[in-house]
Amino acid sequence: MGGFPRPAVRRIAVSGGILLAAAGLVTSASAANASPVNQGSQPVYWVSPTGGAGGANTSCQTAAYSSVQSAVNAAEAYESTHPWAVPTIEICPATYSEQVTIRDSLVLTRAPVAADLGPATIELPATVSDSTTNCQADDAATGTEKPQSVIEICAAGPGGTNTTGVQVTVSDLTVEGNWPYNVCDDSLYGILVGGGASLSLSDSTVERIGANPLTSAGGCQGGVGVQVGYAPTSQIGHAKLTNDTVETYQKNGITIDGPGSTADIDNLDVAGSGPTPYIAQNGIQVSFGATASVSGSTITGNNYTGLYNASSAGILVFGGGGSVCGVGPSSQLVKDANFFDNELAGNDIGIYLGNYNSACTAAADTPTSDSACGNVIENDHGYPGGHPSPDANITGWSSTPEIGYQAGVADAGDHDVICENVISGAGYAPLGALPNPSPPAFVRPIDVASTPAIDPIVYENSFDGVAYNP
Repeated sequence: MGGFPRPAVRRIAVSGGILLAAAGLVTSASAANASPVNQGSQPVYWVSPTGGAGGANTSCQTAAYSSVQSAVNAAEAYESTHPWAVPTIEICPATYSEQVTIRDSLVLTRAPVAADLGPATIELPATVSDSTTNCQADDAATGTEKPQSVIEICAAGPGGTNTTGVQVTVSDLTVEGNWPYNVCDDSLYGILVGGGASLSLSDSTVERIGANPLTSAGGCQGGVGVQVGYAPTSQIGHAKLTNDTVETYQKNGITIDGPGSTADIDNLDVAGSGPTPYIAQNGIQVSFGATASVSGSTITGNNYTGLYNASSAGILVFGGGGSVCGVGPSSQLVKDANFFDNELAGNDIGIYLGNYNSACTAAADTPTSDSACGNVIENDHGYPGGHPSPDANITGWSSTPEIGYQAGVADAGDHDVICENVISGAGYAPLGALPNPSPPAFVRPIDVASTPAIDPIVYENSFDGVAYNP
Protein backbone atom coordinates (compact mmCIF):
# COMPACT_ATOMS: atom_id res chain seq x y z
CA MET A 1 0.00 0.00 0.00
CA GLY A 2 1.42 3.31 0.98
CA GLY A 3 0.47 6.96 1.00
CA PHE A 4 1.01 10.09 2.98
CA PRO A 5 0.60 10.07 6.77
CA ARG A 6 -2.59 11.64 8.05
CA PRO A 7 -3.70 13.41 11.22
CA ALA A 8 -5.41 11.27 13.83
CA VAL A 9 -3.37 8.29 12.60
CA ARG A 10 -5.52 8.30 9.48
CA ARG A 11 -4.59 8.80 5.86
CA ILE A 12 -5.96 8.86 2.37
CA ALA A 13 -3.50 7.32 -0.05
CA VAL A 14 -2.37 10.03 -2.46
CA SER A 15 -0.92 9.10 -5.80
CA GLY A 16 2.84 9.29 -5.66
CA GLY A 17 3.85 8.59 -9.24
CA ILE A 18 6.31 10.53 -11.34
CA LEU A 19 5.09 12.91 -14.02
CA LEU A 20 5.68 12.93 -17.61
CA ALA A 21 5.90 9.96 -19.55
CA ALA A 22 7.67 7.81 -22.06
CA ALA A 23 8.88 9.28 -25.31
CA GLY A 24 9.38 6.10 -27.34
CA LEU A 25 9.36 7.78 -30.75
CA VAL A 26 8.09 5.56 -33.53
CA THR A 27 9.27 7.00 -36.80
CA SER A 28 9.02 6.09 -40.43
CA ALA A 29 11.66 7.64 -42.65
CA SER A 30 9.68 6.97 -45.82
CA ALA A 31 6.45 8.44 -44.49
CA ALA A 32 8.04 11.46 -42.83
CA ASN A 33 8.49 13.17 -46.21
CA ALA A 34 4.88 12.74 -47.31
CA SER A 35 3.07 16.01 -47.96
CA PRO A 36 0.07 16.91 -45.84
CA VAL A 37 -3.27 17.52 -47.47
CA ASN A 38 -4.80 20.83 -46.46
CA GLN A 39 -8.34 20.69 -45.11
CA GLY A 40 -9.35 24.31 -45.36
CA SER A 41 -6.31 26.17 -44.04
CA GLN A 42 -4.96 23.37 -41.84
CA PRO A 43 -2.90 20.33 -42.89
CA VAL A 44 -4.25 16.80 -42.38
CA TYR A 45 -2.25 13.60 -41.93
CA TRP A 46 -3.88 10.19 -42.32
CA VAL A 47 -2.67 7.13 -40.40
CA SER A 48 -3.47 3.51 -41.27
CA PRO A 49 -1.61 0.22 -40.72
CA THR A 50 -1.33 -0.01 -44.52
CA GLY A 51 -0.18 3.58 -44.94
CA GLY A 52 3.01 4.51 -46.79
CA ALA A 53 4.86 7.37 -48.41
CA GLY A 54 3.30 6.74 -51.79
CA GLY A 55 -0.20 7.39 -50.48
CA ALA A 56 -2.20 10.41 -51.58
CA ASN A 57 -2.88 11.12 -47.88
CA THR A 58 -6.58 11.86 -48.34
CA SER A 59 -8.32 8.85 -46.73
CA CYS A 60 -7.76 5.62 -44.81
CA GLN A 61 -7.21 3.85 -48.12
CA THR A 62 -4.56 6.36 -49.21
CA ALA A 63 -2.94 7.11 -45.82
CA ALA A 64 0.66 8.27 -46.03
CA TYR A 65 1.58 7.18 -42.48
CA SER A 66 1.55 3.79 -40.80
CA SER A 67 2.16 4.96 -37.22
CA VAL A 68 0.73 7.77 -35.15
CA GLN A 69 4.16 9.01 -34.09
CA SER A 70 5.40 9.29 -37.68
CA ALA A 71 2.40 11.48 -38.53
CA VAL A 72 2.98 13.57 -35.39
CA ASN A 73 6.61 14.05 -36.36
CA ALA A 74 5.65 15.20 -39.84
CA ALA A 75 2.97 17.53 -38.51
CA GLU A 76 5.36 19.12 -36.03
CA ALA A 77 7.98 19.56 -38.76
CA TYR A 78 5.35 21.42 -40.79
CA GLU A 79 4.52 23.60 -37.77
CA SER A 80 8.17 24.56 -37.40
CA THR A 81 7.85 26.57 -40.64
CA HIS A 82 4.14 27.38 -40.30
CA PRO A 83 3.89 28.52 -36.67
CA TRP A 84 0.17 29.25 -36.76
CA ALA A 85 -0.81 25.83 -38.10
CA VAL A 86 -2.65 23.26 -35.98
CA PRO A 87 -2.51 20.03 -38.01
CA THR A 88 -5.00 17.19 -37.66
CA ILE A 89 -3.98 13.53 -37.41
CA GLU A 90 -6.78 11.28 -38.70
CA ILE A 91 -6.27 7.84 -37.15
CA CYS A 92 -8.01 5.01 -38.98
CA PRO A 93 -9.61 2.16 -36.96
CA ALA A 94 -6.91 -0.29 -35.82
CA THR A 95 -4.62 -0.91 -32.86
CA TYR A 96 -1.34 1.01 -32.99
CA SER A 97 1.26 -0.48 -30.67
CA GLU A 98 3.44 2.51 -29.84
CA GLN A 99 4.18 5.34 -27.45
CA VAL A 100 3.35 8.81 -28.73
CA THR A 101 5.09 12.02 -27.70
CA ILE A 102 3.58 15.40 -28.65
CA ARG A 103 5.42 18.70 -28.26
CA ASP A 104 3.26 21.12 -30.27
CA SER A 105 -0.40 21.94 -30.93
CA LEU A 106 -2.20 19.11 -32.73
CA VAL A 107 -5.56 17.44 -33.16
CA LEU A 108 -5.64 13.64 -32.84
CA THR A 109 -8.94 11.98 -33.69
CA ARG A 110 -10.47 8.78 -35.00
CA ALA A 111 -10.88 9.10 -38.73
CA PRO A 112 -14.43 9.94 -39.90
CA VAL A 113 -15.35 6.43 -41.05
CA ALA A 114 -18.18 4.08 -40.10
CA ALA A 115 -18.51 3.24 -36.40
CA ASP A 116 -18.79 -0.48 -37.15
CA LEU A 117 -15.18 -0.48 -38.35
CA GLY A 118 -14.17 -0.40 -34.69
CA PRO A 119 -12.10 1.86 -32.47
CA ALA A 120 -8.83 3.59 -33.11
CA THR A 121 -6.59 2.42 -30.27
CA ILE A 122 -3.13 3.51 -29.22
CA GLU A 123 -1.72 0.70 -27.09
CA LEU A 124 1.48 0.55 -25.09
CA PRO A 125 4.02 -1.62 -26.97
CA ALA A 126 5.65 -4.70 -25.50
CA THR A 127 8.98 -2.88 -25.23
CA VAL A 128 8.48 0.33 -23.30
CA SER A 129 10.74 3.40 -23.29
CA ASP A 130 11.23 5.98 -20.55
CA SER A 131 10.59 9.63 -21.32
CA THR A 132 13.46 11.83 -22.45
CA THR A 133 11.54 15.09 -22.99
CA ASN A 134 12.29 18.50 -21.48
CA CYS A 135 9.57 17.80 -18.92
CA GLN A 136 12.04 15.44 -17.26
CA ALA A 137 14.82 18.01 -16.88
CA ASP A 138 14.51 18.13 -13.09
CA ASP A 139 13.99 14.41 -12.54
CA ALA A 140 17.54 13.64 -11.48
CA ALA A 141 17.75 16.62 -9.12
CA THR A 142 14.49 15.70 -7.42
CA GLY A 143 15.11 11.96 -7.37
CA THR A 144 12.17 11.45 -9.69
CA GLU A 145 11.79 8.15 -11.47
CA LYS A 146 11.78 8.32 -15.26
CA PRO A 147 8.17 7.75 -16.24
CA GLN A 148 6.49 5.71 -18.94
CA SER A 149 3.22 6.52 -20.69
CA VAL A 150 1.12 5.71 -23.72
CA ILE A 151 0.79 9.38 -24.72
CA GLU A 152 2.95 12.21 -23.39
CA ILE A 153 2.14 15.84 -24.12
CA CYS A 154 5.17 17.92 -23.16
CA ALA A 155 5.45 21.60 -24.06
CA ALA A 156 8.40 22.37 -21.78
CA GLY A 157 11.29 24.45 -23.00
CA PRO A 158 14.96 23.75 -22.25
CA GLY A 159 15.56 22.98 -18.61
CA GLY A 160 11.93 21.95 -18.13
CA THR A 161 10.58 25.51 -18.27
CA ASN A 162 6.79 25.68 -18.55
CA THR A 163 5.57 27.45 -21.69
CA THR A 164 2.18 28.62 -22.93
CA GLY A 165 0.17 28.18 -26.09
CA VAL A 166 0.44 24.47 -26.85
CA GLN A 167 -3.06 22.98 -27.12
CA VAL A 168 -3.66 19.35 -28.00
CA THR A 169 -7.09 17.95 -28.80
CA VAL A 170 -7.72 14.20 -28.57
CA SER A 171 -11.14 12.81 -29.44
CA ASP A 172 -12.83 9.48 -30.04
CA LEU A 173 -9.73 7.40 -29.31
CA THR A 174 -8.90 4.52 -26.97
CA VAL A 175 -5.68 4.84 -24.98
CA GLU A 176 -4.71 1.49 -23.54
CA GLY A 177 -1.90 0.31 -21.33
CA ASN A 178 -0.25 -3.03 -21.85
CA TRP A 179 2.07 -3.43 -18.88
CA PRO A 180 2.44 -6.90 -17.34
CA TYR A 181 -0.27 -7.46 -14.72
CA ASN A 182 2.39 -7.62 -12.00
CA VAL A 183 4.56 -4.64 -13.02
CA CYS A 184 5.91 -2.75 -10.00
CA ASP A 185 6.64 0.83 -10.97
CA ASP A 186 5.40 4.13 -9.54
CA SER A 187 5.54 6.10 -12.80
CA LEU A 188 3.09 4.59 -15.29
CA TYR A 189 0.56 6.75 -17.12
CA GLY A 190 -2.03 6.66 -19.85
CA ILE A 191 -1.92 10.33 -20.86
CA LEU A 192 0.42 12.84 -19.20
CA VAL A 193 0.41 16.59 -19.67
CA GLY A 194 3.24 18.91 -18.65
CA GLY A 195 5.40 21.86 -19.60
CA GLY A 196 2.41 24.21 -19.58
CA ALA A 197 0.49 22.34 -22.29
CA SER A 198 -3.32 22.07 -22.45
CA LEU A 199 -5.21 18.90 -23.32
CA SER A 200 -8.80 18.69 -24.52
CA LEU A 201 -9.90 15.04 -24.28
CA SER A 202 -13.39 14.02 -25.34
CA ASP A 203 -15.41 10.92 -26.18
CA SER A 204 -12.39 8.75 -25.43
CA THR A 205 -11.46 5.80 -23.21
CA VAL A 206 -8.33 5.44 -21.09
CA GLU A 207 -7.89 1.95 -19.66
CA ARG A 208 -5.53 -0.74 -18.31
CA ILE A 209 -3.02 1.70 -16.85
CA GLY A 210 -0.41 0.15 -14.55
CA ALA A 211 -0.50 -3.16 -12.71
CA ASN A 212 -3.65 -5.10 -11.93
CA PRO A 213 -4.97 -3.53 -8.68
CA LEU A 214 -6.49 -6.87 -7.70
CA THR A 215 -3.03 -8.42 -7.34
CA SER A 216 -0.26 -7.77 -4.81
CA ALA A 217 1.74 -5.85 -7.44
CA GLY A 218 -1.03 -3.24 -7.35
CA GLY A 219 0.43 -1.93 -4.11
CA CYS A 220 3.34 -0.30 -5.95
CA GLN A 221 1.32 2.95 -6.22
CA GLY A 222 1.79 3.52 -9.94
CA GLY A 223 -0.74 3.60 -12.74
CA VAL A 224 -2.68 6.86 -13.33
CA GLY A 225 -5.06 7.14 -16.27
CA VAL A 226 -4.65 10.87 -16.94
CA GLN A 227 -2.04 12.95 -15.09
CA VAL A 228 -2.03 16.73 -15.50
CA GLY A 229 0.95 18.58 -13.99
CA TYR A 230 3.41 17.34 -11.41
CA ALA A 231 4.26 19.30 -8.26
CA PRO A 232 7.73 17.91 -7.32
CA THR A 233 9.27 19.04 -10.63
CA SER A 234 7.10 22.18 -11.02
CA GLN A 235 5.48 20.90 -14.19
CA ILE A 236 2.17 22.57 -15.07
CA GLY A 237 -0.65 21.04 -17.08
CA HIS A 238 -4.20 22.00 -18.05
CA ALA A 239 -7.02 19.73 -19.14
CA LYS A 240 -10.62 19.82 -20.27
CA LEU A 241 -12.11 16.31 -20.11
CA THR A 242 -15.59 15.69 -21.51
CA ASN A 243 -17.63 12.51 -22.09
CA ASP A 244 -14.69 10.20 -21.39
CA THR A 245 -14.34 6.84 -19.63
CA VAL A 246 -11.35 6.15 -17.37
CA GLU A 247 -11.23 2.62 -15.99
CA THR A 248 -9.01 -0.30 -14.94
CA TYR A 249 -6.38 2.07 -13.56
CA GLN A 250 -4.01 0.94 -10.83
CA LYS A 251 -3.80 3.98 -8.52
CA ASN A 252 -5.81 7.00 -9.72
CA GLY A 253 -8.16 7.55 -12.59
CA ILE A 254 -7.19 11.22 -12.97
CA THR A 255 -4.66 13.37 -11.09
CA ILE A 256 -4.43 17.17 -11.34
CA ASP A 257 -1.25 18.15 -9.51
CA GLY A 258 0.87 21.15 -8.64
CA PRO A 259 0.63 24.95 -8.52
CA GLY A 260 -0.86 26.37 -11.71
CA SER A 261 -2.34 23.10 -12.95
CA THR A 262 -6.06 23.17 -13.72
CA ALA A 263 -8.83 20.95 -15.03
CA ASP A 264 -12.46 21.21 -16.10
CA ILE A 265 -14.01 17.74 -15.93
CA ASP A 266 -17.57 17.09 -17.07
CA ASN A 267 -19.68 14.00 -17.73
CA LEU A 268 -16.98 11.39 -17.14
CA ASP A 269 -17.29 7.78 -16.05
CA VAL A 270 -14.42 6.97 -13.69
CA ALA A 271 -14.51 3.39 -12.41
CA GLY A 272 -12.23 1.87 -9.79
CA SER A 273 -11.78 -1.87 -9.49
CA GLY A 274 -14.01 -2.35 -6.45
CA PRO A 275 -12.87 -4.01 -3.24
CA THR A 276 -9.14 -4.70 -3.15
CA PRO A 277 -6.75 -5.21 -0.21
CA TYR A 278 -3.70 -4.19 -2.25
CA ILE A 279 -4.04 -0.50 -3.12
CA ALA A 280 -6.16 2.47 -2.07
CA GLN A 281 -7.39 3.76 -5.41
CA ASN A 282 -8.80 7.25 -5.94
CA GLY A 283 -11.09 8.24 -8.79
CA ILE A 284 -10.04 11.89 -9.23
CA GLN A 285 -7.28 13.58 -7.23
CA VAL A 286 -6.64 17.34 -7.10
CA SER A 287 -3.47 18.08 -5.18
CA PHE A 288 -0.72 20.45 -4.00
CA GLY A 289 -1.74 23.78 -5.48
CA ALA A 290 -3.80 22.59 -8.43
CA THR A 291 -7.48 23.38 -8.79
CA ALA A 292 -10.35 21.81 -10.74
CA SER A 293 -14.06 21.67 -11.40
CA VAL A 294 -15.72 18.24 -11.59
CA SER A 295 -19.38 18.04 -12.58
CA GLY A 296 -21.95 15.63 -13.95
CA SER A 297 -19.62 12.65 -13.56
CA THR A 298 -20.05 9.13 -12.23
CA ILE A 299 -17.24 7.88 -9.97
CA THR A 300 -17.44 4.38 -8.54
CA GLY A 301 -15.62 1.47 -6.98
CA ASN A 302 -12.66 3.06 -5.17
CA ASN A 303 -12.81 0.66 -2.26
CA TYR A 304 -9.84 -0.35 -0.08
CA THR A 305 -10.22 -3.37 2.19
CA GLY A 306 -6.62 -3.84 3.31
CA LEU A 307 -4.28 -2.89 6.13
CA TYR A 308 -1.78 -0.05 6.64
CA ASN A 309 -4.09 2.78 7.67
CA ALA A 310 -5.60 4.04 4.40
CA SER A 311 -8.94 4.68 2.70
CA SER A 312 -9.93 5.30 -0.91
CA ALA A 313 -11.86 8.30 -2.21
CA GLY A 314 -14.05 8.93 -5.22
CA ILE A 315 -12.80 12.52 -5.31
CA LEU A 316 -9.72 13.43 -3.27
CA VAL A 317 -8.44 16.92 -2.51
CA PHE A 318 -5.04 16.95 -0.82
CA GLY A 319 -2.97 20.04 -0.15
CA GLY A 320 -0.45 21.48 2.28
CA GLY A 321 1.20 19.14 4.77
CA GLY A 322 4.71 20.58 4.39
CA SER A 323 7.44 17.97 4.39
CA VAL A 324 5.44 15.70 6.70
CA CYS A 325 2.62 14.61 4.40
CA GLY A 326 3.08 17.02 1.50
CA VAL A 327 5.74 17.50 -1.14
CA GLY A 328 8.08 19.80 0.77
CA PRO A 329 8.16 22.94 2.92
CA SER A 330 6.31 24.99 0.27
CA SER A 331 3.65 22.34 -0.39
CA GLN A 332 0.62 24.36 -1.49
CA LEU A 333 -3.06 24.14 -0.67
CA VAL A 334 -5.89 23.30 -3.05
CA LYS A 335 -8.20 26.31 -3.24
CA ASP A 336 -11.49 27.06 -5.00
CA ALA A 337 -12.01 23.53 -6.32
CA ASN A 338 -15.66 22.72 -7.07
CA PHE A 339 -17.38 19.35 -7.16
CA PHE A 340 -21.07 19.42 -8.03
CA ASP A 341 -23.87 17.31 -9.50
CA ASN A 342 -21.80 14.11 -9.51
CA GLU A 343 -22.86 10.56 -8.67
CA LEU A 344 -20.49 8.65 -6.40
CA ALA A 345 -21.12 5.04 -5.40
CA GLY A 346 -19.16 2.35 -3.60
CA ASN A 347 -16.25 4.59 -2.58
CA ASP A 348 -14.89 4.48 0.99
CA ILE A 349 -15.14 8.26 1.00
CA GLY A 350 -17.28 9.98 -1.57
CA ILE A 351 -15.51 13.36 -1.52
CA TYR A 352 -12.53 14.22 0.70
CA LEU A 353 -11.57 17.89 1.06
CA GLY A 354 -8.17 17.69 2.76
CA ASN A 355 -5.92 20.72 3.27
CA TYR A 356 -3.45 20.54 6.18
CA ASN A 357 -1.05 22.73 8.09
CA SER A 358 2.68 22.32 7.57
CA ALA A 359 2.93 19.81 10.44
CA CYS A 360 0.08 17.71 9.03
CA THR A 361 -1.60 17.82 12.44
CA ALA A 362 -4.62 20.03 11.72
CA ALA A 363 -6.55 21.78 8.98
CA ALA A 364 -4.75 24.65 7.27
CA ASP A 365 -5.71 28.00 8.80
CA THR A 366 -5.85 29.71 5.40
CA PRO A 367 -9.28 29.76 3.69
CA THR A 368 -9.43 27.12 0.98
CA SER A 369 -13.07 27.61 -0.13
CA ASP A 370 -13.42 24.24 -1.83
CA SER A 371 -16.99 23.09 -2.35
CA ALA A 372 -18.95 19.84 -2.66
CA CYS A 373 -22.59 20.53 -3.51
CA GLY A 374 -25.52 18.77 -5.16
CA ASN A 375 -23.85 15.36 -5.34
CA VAL A 376 -25.55 11.97 -4.93
CA ILE A 377 -23.30 9.81 -2.75
CA GLU A 378 -24.06 6.17 -1.83
CA ASN A 379 -22.21 3.29 -0.18
CA ASP A 380 -23.64 -0.02 1.05
CA HIS A 381 -20.36 -1.36 2.46
CA GLY A 382 -21.35 -1.28 6.10
CA TYR A 383 -20.59 -2.73 9.52
CA PRO A 384 -23.56 -4.93 10.47
CA GLY A 385 -23.57 -6.10 14.07
CA GLY A 386 -20.31 -4.28 14.71
CA HIS A 387 -18.39 -6.22 12.06
CA PRO A 388 -17.18 -4.88 8.72
CA SER A 389 -18.74 -6.39 5.62
CA PRO A 390 -16.22 -8.01 3.25
CA ASP A 391 -16.00 -4.83 1.18
CA ALA A 392 -15.86 -2.28 4.02
CA ASN A 393 -12.77 -0.29 4.93
CA ILE A 394 -11.06 -1.68 8.06
CA THR A 395 -8.01 0.52 8.79
CA GLY A 396 -8.63 4.01 7.38
CA TRP A 397 -8.75 5.49 10.86
CA SER A 398 -6.06 3.36 12.47
CA SER A 399 -4.31 0.04 12.18
CA THR A 400 -3.77 -0.47 15.91
CA PRO A 401 -6.49 -1.09 16.80
CA GLU A 402 -8.08 -1.75 13.41
CA ILE A 403 -10.70 0.95 12.85
CA GLY A 404 -12.13 1.69 9.43
CA TYR A 405 -12.98 5.09 8.04
CA GLN A 406 -15.82 5.90 5.64
CA ALA A 407 -17.68 9.14 4.96
CA GLY A 408 -19.95 10.59 2.31
CA VAL A 409 -18.13 13.94 2.47
CA ALA A 410 -15.12 14.55 4.72
CA ASP A 411 -13.65 18.00 5.30
CA ALA A 412 -10.27 19.00 6.69
CA GLY A 413 -10.19 22.47 5.17
CA ASP A 414 -10.94 26.09 6.03
CA HIS A 415 -14.24 27.71 4.98
CA ASP A 416 -15.15 24.86 2.66
CA VAL A 417 -18.77 24.50 1.51
CA ILE A 418 -20.76 21.24 1.76
CA CYS A 419 -24.32 21.68 0.54
CA GLU A 420 -27.36 19.94 -0.93
CA ASN A 421 -25.75 16.51 -1.11
CA VAL A 422 -27.99 13.43 -1.07
CA ILE A 423 -26.13 10.75 0.90
CA SER A 424 -27.31 7.20 1.59
CA GLY A 425 -26.32 3.66 2.47
CA ALA A 426 -25.20 1.54 5.39
CA GLY A 427 -21.59 2.39 4.56
CA TYR A 428 -22.15 5.97 5.74
CA ALA A 429 -24.49 5.27 8.67
CA PRO A 430 -23.10 6.93 11.82
CA LEU A 431 -21.30 4.64 14.26
CA GLY A 432 -19.81 5.51 17.67
CA ALA A 433 -19.50 8.81 19.45
CA LEU A 434 -17.47 11.83 18.51
CA PRO A 435 -14.67 12.74 18.54
CA ASN A 436 -12.94 9.37 18.86
CA PRO A 437 -14.44 6.21 17.43
CA SER A 438 -14.26 2.69 18.73
CA PRO A 439 -13.96 -0.43 16.57
CA PRO A 440 -14.99 -1.33 13.99
CA ALA A 441 -15.15 2.09 12.30
CA PHE A 442 -15.55 5.83 12.28
CA VAL A 443 -18.41 6.41 9.85
CA ARG A 444 -20.35 9.59 9.09
CA PRO A 445 -22.48 10.88 6.21
CA ILE A 446 -20.55 14.15 6.63
CA ASP A 447 -17.40 14.41 8.73
CA VAL A 448 -16.28 17.88 9.70
CA ALA A 449 -15.24 16.86 13.22
CA SER A 450 -12.38 14.41 13.10
CA THR A 451 -9.61 16.82 11.99
CA PRO A 452 -11.60 19.18 12.61
CA ALA A 453 -12.50 21.48 9.71
CA ILE A 454 -12.28 25.23 10.30
CA ASP A 455 -15.55 27.17 9.90
CA PRO A 456 -17.17 24.80 7.40
CA ILE A 457 -20.33 26.01 5.66
CA VAL A 458 -22.74 23.09 5.71
CA TYR A 459 -26.40 23.22 4.71
CA GLU A 460 -29.33 21.35 3.13
CA ASN A 461 -27.72 17.91 3.05
CA SER A 462 -29.62 14.69 3.68
CA PHE A 463 -28.87 11.13 4.74
CA ASP A 464 -31.24 8.30 3.83
CA GLY A 465 -33.92 10.84 2.95
CA VAL A 466 -33.73 12.80 6.19
CA ALA A 467 -32.10 16.21 6.66
CA TYR A 468 -28.63 15.76 8.11
CA ASN A 469 -26.61 18.37 9.98
CA PRO A 470 -23.28 17.06 11.29
